[in-house]
Amino acid sequence: MARRFVFQWFTCRDRNRPSGRAWARELGISHTWLQKLVREFKADPSKMWQLQRTKGDPKFAEFSRGQEYSRQMRERGELRGGLHLSRRARGEVL
Repeated sequence: MARRFVFQWFTCRDRNRPSGRAWARELGISHTWLQKLVREFKADPSKMWQLQRTKGDPKFAEFSRGQEYSRQMRERGELRGGLHLSRRARGEVL
């Protein structure tokens, strides 16, 4: 799901588009992963354009469900978690 939001950010031509670091922070991902996705999109955007055509713009509700599912997987030990995550991603109050 975050991949679709990064693609939307990448293709946005609005002058008020946030920086990559700010967008990654809002998505709860690292800016290095955002950069990796952008490199992937530049190399071969066809897969993402196909996904955009079939699914349309990403919805916040879908993103929220994805975040909740990831949190549950992390609690079950199915995903990495720990010190390398931001305080926000770990659910700590800032």
